[in-house]
Amino acid sequence: MNTDKIWQDYASRNFEKFVSSLKNDDFISGEKEIISFNDVDFSEPKKTYKYLRKIITKSAIKRLQNRFRAHKHRESRGIKNLQLKSHSLDMLNTFKAHVGADTLEEALDFLLSPDYREYEHDVELAKERLSSENFSSSELMIASFMKRLKNYDRERLSLIVELAFNEGWAAAKKSKKRTGKPCKEALNNSALNSIVGSKEVS
Repeated sequence: MNTDKIWQDYASRNFEKFVSSLKNDDFISGEKEIISFNDVDFSEPKKTYKYLRKIITKSAIKRLQNRFRAHKHRESRGIKNLQLKSHSLDMLNTFKAHVGADTLEEALDFLLSPDYREYEHDVELAKERLSSENFSSSELMIASFMKRLKNYDRERLSLIVELAFNEGWAAAKKSKKRTGKPCKEALNNSALNSIVGSKEVS
């Protein structure tokens, strides 16, 4: 893919976001101006920059050029951005350290690539160590579970969560016990927990 094509693709997805990030002092006039997507020539980078130089400062254009240069570098090397929750990144970095990988990419290769099959024992050992560490993320667990459910089941689960919350709130207001494990005891005594935790469903 040539530079002009890469630029056109990049601009179509990122130009409006760049413009919306501009502040008053990024404009030559000192005041934020409207830059219409339809008025800009995106056929090649130079033509776009030429148009923008009439409206925004050199430093603002430099930021756009730097962003595009980084994007072009990733494209030419086949590098893609990967977005992860901080919880997942922490787990991956810990796994990386356990298996002795130099980069996160190599850590993923240890997990997924058949080229690392001979390190299967090291990978399993690293995963075992990982499971013993404290990576608490109820958000990630719930989000993953919700993706498996149909809309009807999601609605039912929402009602169950509401019931559980209300039951817990009421129990907390009634309880005056502060020693031992009152929260655990209340959970064990919960009718809703007994139903959900039962292995037999009538």
